[in-house]
Amino acid sequence: MAENENLSATLTVKQPRLLAAFKHIIAQNHLAHAYLFAGMEGAGQQTLAYWIAQRLFCLHVVDGEPDGTCEECMRIANGQHPDIVTVAPTGQSIHVDQVRYLKAEFSKSAVEGNRKLFIISDAEKMTASAANSLLKFIEEPSGNVTALLLTTNKQLMLPTIISRTQVIEFPPLGAAALQKNFEAAGIKPQAAQTLRHLTNSVSQAQALLVDDWLPNAVEQLWRWFEQVVKGDARSFVAVQTSLVGLAKDSNQQLVMLDLVAALFQDLLQLHFQVDTAAELSFGQYQQALQQMTDQLTDQQLVQATELALTAKRRLASNVSFQNVLEGLTLNLWPIFKNA
Repeated sequence: MAENENLSATLTVKQPRLLAAFKHIIAQNHLAHAYLFAGMEGAGQQTLAYWIAQRLFCLHVVDGEPDGTCEECMRIANGQHPDIVTVAPTGQSIHVDQVRYLKAEFSKSAVEGNRKLFIISDAEKMTASAANSLLKFIEEPSGNVTALLLTTNKQLMLPTIISRTQVIEFPPLGAAALQKNFEAAGIKPQAAQTLRHLTNSVSQAQALLVDDWLPNAVEQLWRWFEQVVKGDARSFVAVQTSLVGLAKDSNQQLVMLDLVAALFQDLLQLHFQVDTAAELSFGQYQQALQQMTDQLTDQQLVQATELALTAKRRLASNVSFQNVLEGLTLNLWPIFKNA
């Protein structure tokens, strides 16, 4: 956890209802012994876990809030509190030595007070041995101990763990919160605006920016799109010479088709004035998009968007990425012919 992160402020943006709920739960002394915090990456699971830790151990709680600056809060922020046990996977799983550590800690009393807190990140990566060790604690809790299991893939958790914990679902972030989340991670505003139509995950967003992949994909797609709406035969050639080479793996191919769909949805938004231009995936091309949509009929736009949205399904049906885009290009030409 970042030492100076304002946990409460972050949660007020990301998960205000959950923050309010846990303020009440702790104030009423109704904290359960085991929770599963489940949601997309970046939805606030870890932030809430550390807020709970500070709230439980803070020396100067004011209006249900930890001060974040007392000795206890600072030790938690620095990962140095002896009664806060944190476990996270090294590599692809939570390993045997970490399981032994968990088992040992489950059997120990608190070092400094009468309360102990466990925070287990990426809990879905626990081995069967680790999960069974945890299951024993959950079934037979001893003392004033709470375990917080954090996951971005609840479907990978053992049903026995899910059934014995209180599952707290973290809703996906809203557009404004997601934009702020991406920008806080150092992503430029326009890139963040495009990315939040593609993913809720900061790490996935950053992966799409490696070697400027996303800006290149957006630029090449835009060139293809300008040619398509003019019925220009070069758009068919561009599929093989530009787009296929950019989408080298299945994930990039899916993202590319999501970008195609987002481009046509931008046209629909502008044409029907559904939302503000600030919400556009391709906001940097707003003026050109507006000029295009002014020349198109409702029927043309709807037909084109339907084709763009079905492209991803064709890829899932084992049609090659190149064939999907070439077919889309050929099917779009007659729609825009009379524009």
